[in-house]
Amino acid sequence: MNENGACVKRVTDAPYLAAGDGKTCDRAAIQQAIDDVYAAGGGTVLLTAGRTFLTAGLTLRSGITLLFEDGAVLLQSPDAADYVKPGKGEREYVPYTPAYGHNFSPEIKWSHNWYHNYPLIFAPAGSSGFAVRGRGTIRMMEVADTEKIIKICPIGFFRCSDFEIADVHITNYHSYAVMPFSCERGVFRDLKIDNWSHGNGDGICLMNCRDIRVTGCSMYTGDDAVYIFSSYRDPRRSEWWDSDTPQASENIEIDHNDLRTNHCKAFGMILWGIECPDQELVEVRNVYVHDNRFETMGNWNYNPYTVRGGHPPVTGMRFENNTAEGIEINFFETYVSDMIGYRSMPELQNGGFGQGRAFWNFTESAPGQAGVCRGEEESFGWLADAEKGPARLYEGLWLEGGRPMLLRAETMGEGSLTVRDQATDEVIARTDFHTPDWAECLVPFTLPSDGNYRLGLENGKAGFARVKNVVLGAHPAAGDYTDVVYDRGKMIFRY
Repeated sequence: MNENGACVKRVTDAPYLAAGDGKTCDRAAIQQAIDDVYAAGGGTVLLTAGRTFLTAGLTLRSGITLLFEDGAVLLQSPDAADYVKPGKGEREYVPYTPAYGHNFSPEIKWSHNWYHNYPLIFAPAGSSGFAVRGRGTIRMMEVADTEKIIKICPIGFFRCSDFEIADVHITNYHSYAVMPFSCERGVFRDLKIDNWSHGNGDGICLMNCRDIRVTGCSMYTGDDAVYIFSSYRDPRRSEWWDSDTPQASENIEIDHNDLRTNHCKAFGMILWGIECPDQELVEVRNVYVHDNRFETMGNWNYNPYTVRGGHPPVTGMRFENNTAEGIEINFFETYVSDMIGYRSMPELQNGGFGQGRAFWNFTESAPGQAGVCRGEEESFGWLADAEKGPARLYEGLWLEGGRPMLLRAETMGEGSLTVRDQATDEVIARTDFHTPDWAECLVPFTLPSDGNYRLGLENGKAGFARVKNVVLGAHPAAGDYTDVVYDRGKMIFRY
């Protein structure tokens, strides 16, 4: 026990007696220490300083910290006989035959074997409160023949929460380095990832994650370094993960990282959730990216697993104080509502709220003051509890200055339709309404200059405010105006 009464086990001590010689497989000894600490209510498993532990298939549990003492190394075993996966019982581990080589299916593009092989360090679904820390190294197996490599992810888990991965050095890897899928409330801090080998070597893949921070990491990867991945029904699913249940990627902070890559993007998004019937559930929203050095930035909007074009919604991305040596054109082709630091999307989306809150931003003085109501006959955005303070429901767009425009919507209750400058929060145009029933509300405006602006609903002095069927287009005063076409909440003007 440590001074706080938590259980501490060193894997080289009795009864575990891990050899730590880099030749003897220590998987069973390390796993027994993990399981004993878990049975004692949680604590720390120590990997002894300066020792190299050959292993395959370690399973973390809730409340466990796997701590590398200085210079400790976990080395991936090249022997398929050492590989196990979690069984049904807490101390049950089932041998399995891992796949060799790069891909498991010629029919499925990018069907990498590490999606099917279990990670070297794995936490089962539902695990929480665990950590991998310390100034040690995870080194993957070295084989010259790519067809004889057992490609597995060094650290990966699915539907886990409240975790920290910190300080560890991941090297000589030949898969994605870290794979947290559908996870929440996690921190990746001060990781060093380098020396990829034999094909794809992504860094951290944040698939359908929320409440995540990636900070202070240094990476030189073989492929995308850090990216936010919106995924739905990815056909590469395996028995340890899937993306069949949609989850928004939200509340993510990427800061103080130095990210380089051999090719592709040092930072970006992979936006493949377009097939989800409810786009609100796969939206990327509330992402804060600041104080980083990126070799490149870009997005993947092309989904190889669907015939449907486009990408899922992205809302509320804030870029500050970053250095990017290059930005791919696909970054600017991505529709992002209310982006700070770069241009927002040029057109209003989801004006009828048929896709819930997708593309719409909320700001509230108190929780529950803003939202979207979805119904079979009509959907609308709403603000309430004005006495608790101001609230807003808006989209952020990049618009041209000097052109007469018209914001139109149906409103109810008491509030305002407004157009604000994103940078200064100055009100450019405003129309107040106070009506017990739905009524048309129009906001004509001409912007002073090109830039990012916020258009939407603000509450009044009391009661509630509602809005629906929001459209934006040129004002009839614009030259050569001929007609207006309404199409799924977006106003298309023909000239």
